Amino acid sequence: MWSKSEGMFAALDIGTNSFHLVVAKPVETGFEVITSEKEVIRLGHGSGEMKMLEQSAMDRGIAALKRMRAIADIHNAKLRAVATSAVREAQNQNEFIKRARKEADVEVEIISGIEEARLIHLGVRHAIALGDSRMLMCDIGGGSTEIVIATGENILLSRSFKLGAVRLTDRFFATELLHPSAVGSCRKFVRSMLSTIAPQVEQLGFEVAVGSSGTIEAIAKLIAKQNKQPDPKSFNRYEFATNDVSKVVDLLADQPTVKQREKVFDLESSRADIILAGAIILEGVALSFGVTKFTYSDYALREGVLFDTLQRRDLLDHPDGVDPALA
Repeated sequence: MWSKSEGMFAALDIGTNSFHLVVAKPVETGFEVITSEKEVIRLGHGSGEMKMLEQSAMDRGIAALKRMRAIADIHNAKLRAVATSAVREAQNQNEFIKRARKEADVEVEIISGIEEARLIHLGVRHAIALGDSRMLMCDIGGGSTEIVIATGENILLSRSFKLGAVRLTDRFFATELLHPSAVGSCRKFVRSMLSTIAPQVEQLGFEVAVGSSGTIEAIAKLIAKQNKQPDPKSFNRYEFATNDVSKVVDLLADQPTVKQREKVFDLESSRADIILAGAIILEGVALSFGVTKFTYSDYALREGVLFDTLQRRDLLDHPDGVDPALA
């Protein structure tokens, strides 16, 4: 159980698009975030089907790991680092793992798509009060999209698809000028991939659909702005309609270049080039599985890693409750 003597701990999410670090301390209600850091690395960028990590991307990644290791050390925090799609698919993953260990003193744990989905679900259910409601969870990363159907802690369906905002941008939107057929081709590709589990999703059913990740947060913020809604203090539990997602896809596609999308919609440059692919994936999830409304979760993989670490230490007093920090 929880004890005041427990020290700091940290979670590092080594993603395809960005690296996320959270340093926290255990408290009776779960954890309290001390500091967090995010760096856009594009570890999987330019690698086609992500069969290889490019040396330049690997160099950026190792440099970021060094900086994040230093932050964890400042707080004397025990670091747990997990790597997702880009690293787990790369044929030269061992080189990255060895360099991370030798150059950054970071031991990297490569997690499967199913384990990634489990950890994201663990984070999400501590961010949103669902009780016994059956949930469909969608997390769109740079290299993969995780789909979970669960009731409470019981996962009924878990799948990881090679559908990511960076991956599909490289495949369909690599040219500076948007090709007229690219959006339609991407939409068809996403629907064809997701259709493989549509019968199972329909059979299981769900009452609420939850989306997590930076891509979905960016889409939610864009929808709020388009609907002229006041900017909330936190987007956690923000609800938006599937129709609004389709509108966002069309609005983004109306701008033929990334620079125009960035300017017109006031997007971060690191998000402007991949948000169209991300929005198409989210739209595909909605249309494939009959989602009419999404609820955004501020917690995802890194928070799931923190909660999982607490559970391993037997320090989580409310394994099924919502984190009071988000209540």
